[in-house]
Amino acid sequence: MITFSQFMRRALYDPGAGYYMSGRGQFGARGDFYTAGQVSGLFGGLLANEFAAVWRGLGGPPEFTIVELGAGRGEFARDALARLRARHPDCFSGARYLICEISPALREAQRELLAEFGGRVVWAEEPGAARGVVFANEFFDALPVHLVRQRGGRLREIYVAEGPAGARLIEGELSSDELAAFWRRAGVPLREGQAAEINLEAARWIGRVARGLGRGRVITIDYGDRAERLYTPDRMAGTLRCFYRHTLNDRPLERVGEQDMTASVNFTALEEYGRDEGLEAASFGRLTDYLLRLGLLDGAAELSLRQRLALKNFLVPHGLGGSFHVLVQEKR
Repeated sequence: MITFSQFMRRALYDPGAGYYMSGRGQFGARGDFYTAGQVSGLFGGLLANEFAAVWRGLGGPPEFTIVELGAGRGEFARDALARLRARHPDCFSGARYLICEISPALREAQRELLAEFGGRVVWAEEPGAARGVVFANEFFDALPVHLVRQRGGRLREIYVAEGPAGARLIEGELSSDELAAFWRRAGVPLREGQAAEINLEAARWIGRVARGLGRGRVITIDYGDRAERLYTPDRMAGTLRCFYRHTLNDRPLERVGEQDMTASVNFTALEEYGRDEGLEAASFGRLTDYLLRLGLLDGAAELSLRQRLALKNFLVPHGLGGSFHVLVQEKR
C-alpha cells in the first residue's frame, strides 16, 4: 500500500516509464492536452512585456534572471525571449533564462527549439538564487498530490493498494501530520464523504522559490482557485482528473504512464506558504482579465485568422482564460 502521492509520482515521473519522462508526444493535437503557450505566441509576448516591466521596477539591473518552472517543449520561452530581444533590448542584453526541467526528453526538445539564444538559456532542477521573475505556467497542477476524504468528522487518506484484481483505492489513517496541518491552514470544511487533494509539493516548491528570490516577482498561471471556491459541495469527488488524447476521465489507476494526471491548484496554499518566506500576494484573478490588462486586444485587427482564432481561447468563458487563474506574488 502506498500513498496516492507516491503512486502519482511514479506514474508521471518514473525515470523509465513516467508520463512526462517517456518522451512520447504529450502536447498539441497529437498529444493529450494544450498549454497556453502552445495556443498562441501572443501569450509569450505579453508576458515578456511584463517581465521587462519587472526589470524596470528593479532599476534596470545589468543582470536579470527569468526562471521558468516546467517549460514544456519551450514554446513560451522562445516567444518571450524573441519579444524581449525585439522590443526590450536593454532588458534582453542582461537576461538569463533558467528552465527548471527534470524530463530529459523535454530538455532535449527545449535545447533544440531555443538554440538561437545560445548560452542565455540554462537548465537546472532547482530555481536557485535569482533576482527577477519566476514564472510557472501549468506547473503546480502536475505535482503529486495526497488524496483525503472527510469521514466521521475527520480527514482520512486515500491509498493505492495492489491486489489479485489489480490496483484499487482504499482509505486509512493520515500518513503524515503535515497533511492535517496543511488542511487546517489552507483548506476549508469538507462535507461528509467529500474528497480533496493536498499538495505538499506545491507548498515546498513555493517555499524554495521564495527563499531563492532576492527581489522580484513570482507569476503563477494554472487552473484552480482559492480553497473556498475550489472545494465546494458540487465537487464531492475533488478535482483530480486525467487526460488521454484530449479526453477527460476520472480513472487514475488505468493507463498508468500513458495519460496525464492533474489536480486543480489550491492558490490559498501558495499564498499562505509563500508568505512564510517573504512573498506577498500582489494580485489574483482570472487569466483573461490579467491578459487584457497586459494589452491582449491591442492590435488584434492586424492578426492573422489563425492568431484571432487562438485569441478566442483566451476570451471565451470556458476557454483557457476563463478556467485559469493568475497569482502574482512579490518580494521586495
